Amino acid sequence: MLTAVIPVAIVPAFLILGLGIVARAVAAQHVTGRIAQYAPERGSTVLRDALLANADRRAASAALIDLAVKRKVRLLAGGRSKREPIGVELVSGATLSPEEIDLLDALFGPEHTHGRVRRFSADRRALAGRLRSVVSDTEHALARDGLIAERRTTWPGMTLTVLAYLGMLVEALLIVMALVNADVPALSATILAVAATIATIIVTPPSWRRFLPAARPRREHLDGLRQYLTSAEADRLRVLQSPSGADLHESDVAADGSGPEFASGPLARFHLHERLLPYAVLFGLEREWMARLELEHDALERSNLDTLADAIDVTAEVARALEAAGGAVELVAAVGDLVDAGGTVLEGVGNLFEALNA
Repeated sequence: MLTAVIPVAIVPAFLILGLGIVARAVAAQHVTGRIAQYAPERGSTVLRDALLANADRRAASAALIDLAVKRKVRLLAGGRSKREPIGVELVSGATLSPEEIDLLDALFGPEHTHGRVRRFSADRRALAGRLRSVVSDTEHALARDGLIAERRTTWPGMTLTVLAYLGMLVEALLIVMALVNADVPALSATILAVAATIATIIVTPPSWRRFLPAARPRREHLDGLRQYLTSAEADRLRVLQSPSGADLHESDVAADGSGPEFASGPLARFHLHERLLPYAVLFGLEREWMARLELEHDALERSNLDTLADAIDVTAEVARALEAAGGAVELVAAVGDLVDAGGTVLEGVGNLFEALNA
């Protein structure tokens, strides 16, 4: 029976597993930045860059932290225990873009009102649905700009998944036959085929966005930024275009006009690094990057205390929020209330507009 199992189960199972691995590699569409980059590309947004970097799961958390870094909101962690609800406070006088308003509206939907903490499965499903809508809107914007195809690629994942399930039906029949005949070698081979088939279902992406040639320079820039962030993890900041050797300008520190501007020096470098926190979240390097910021903060505090006193310490604020939420991915699910600068709870996008226009 083993001679029948090999061509009927083993070979097809490992063939579709190999195709699933190829599909996963194709879906990633990896690019490599030619040089390390120390700042986001001008005109980019964290949400758009998250999709260009295939970091959808971390997009909302990174965008929320970006609002904190730009001093448009404050993240208020009530304590240091995990799963603690996180408050979000609008900074007085903050100017939000339509994309940022859509994000806050998704995080604090109409069914999430004062007194309710988002810990229930129904709330999580509703939140996930609203965030998917924000991601979908961002995808449409990227498609309009000619950076991604309008439709996601679905047929390889669908085809391989169908073949995997058909293979499991055949393998189940072979297992029954092997048990009836007490054929241990055939049974072992069939179980191995089942494992390969299950691995195919896990490995194969159901769909993926297709990046167009116009997106390549921006994706290479993002990979260069990832290289720079990764170099900090290894404590190797001597890379091309590092802030220590770069000519820093006010526009490099606060390109969007928000937050404090510092023309040069250690404080400018600190705020430049601070602005990379959302991108550290995108690439899963937030803990290493915050450790770098803490070291720079300590050195700056000893040498430039008067200047530092006027700056909000966002790094510690973000660190407390991430610890209370249990991690960057869980941050958006742990948010509790949206309040204005006076501490009044805002419910719904209508109150958000009123607060911004007050």
